[in-house]
Amino acid sequence: MSAAKGKAVAVALVGVGAIAAFGFTGAAHAATEPEEKKKPAPSKAKVSRVTLAVKFAKVFGVPVSLVLAAISVGRMSLKTAKDIWPKAQAKIGKSWDGTAEGLKDDTISIGLSAYYLGLWWRRYKKNPRQWILAGYAYILGPGRVRKVLPNDAGTLPKPLPADFTRVKAAFAKALTKPEVKKALAQEGKTPSLAGAEPLYGKALAKTIPAETTGYGARKMFGEMTQALANAYATLKNYDPNNIAQFSGIDAGSVKTAREYLDSTNAMLAKYYAQMPESSAKLTADQLNKLKTAVSTSSVAVKTVNDLFGTSWSMELTKEIAKAAVEVPKQVLHGAAEAIGLDKTSAAIAVAGIIGAGVLVLAIKK
Repeated sequence: MSAAKGKAVAVALVGVGAIAAFGFTGAAHAATEPEEKKKPAPSKAKVSRVTLAVKFAKVFGVPVSLVLAAISVGRMSLKTAKDIWPKAQAKIGKSWDGTAEGLKDDTISIGLSAYYLGLWWRRYKKNPRQWILAGYAYILGPGRVRKVLPNDAGTLPKPLPADFTRVKAAFAKALTKPEVKKALAQEGKTPSLAGAEPLYGKALAKTIPAETTGYGARKMFGEMTQALANAYATLKNYDPNNIAQFSGIDAGSVKTAREYLDSTNAMLAKYYAQMPESSAKLTADQLNKLKTAVSTSSVAVKTVNDLFGTSWSMELTKEIAKAAVEVPKQVLHGAAEAIGLDKTSAAIAVAGIIGAGVLVLAIKK
């Protein structure tokens, strides 16, 4: 089933200036006396930032990838550091004098960053955008996040506010760093930086842990089946007055979408029977089939919801109505190609002109 034409959305990310990463001062030079050269005292090996990130990510229960990405995007303010130090110091295990200079110590700065990220990681645990939301709170502050995401639930606005866009771009750049990419690979998850939609397709499938049991897999199949049932309902209810079908705008498109869901449902039934009803870990073959089922069903559901869901139609209403008044009468007589419109776009425009009660994004044949 091919994608429908009707709207091209382009979101331009604002250019992001380099945000300063944590600074590090070199070790002090050993003192020397003019009369006699002394051997420098043996210095302790410097602990790498990655090692510290791994350590404190485990201590404070936050993904290593998020800690590494966050500390590469920006440093914590002195005020925030002072506020959270009393609760974090015991687990950091090192003294800090409360100064900006002292905050340059990697153990202090990374330990505090991991603690702070852990607060927001747990706060947004029920949101599919948990990873980037914790990052937004770390850089912009939780109060700013609450202004655009009341009660910590729901989706972020589209388009994103400028400050969120800048932070999002900075984190996207951080995801390209070798140490962050390695951490992500080890975690088996790819965080989505988009603000409005949950993960789907292969990105969603990658979040399935290798330790998934038969019972866990069967539960996932139940959730996929429910999602398909909701998609079937979307198809049934998208045009209750039969305006689109009557006008011939999308002849066959609903049938095609239904066949898409039917074939996906058949695949789920086939693979579900191969999932063991036990607490045993899935075999490699069973895990691959589970991932295929999750990827395929989530794409099918998203496709139907995008094309036939109310939210999609509402999003396009203004654009379609505006375009419709500019379409000449020839469109009504089949001259769409002559003015550069394909049949689907022309049909949508006609629906706007004739004042259809429901505006539909049809699937191009």
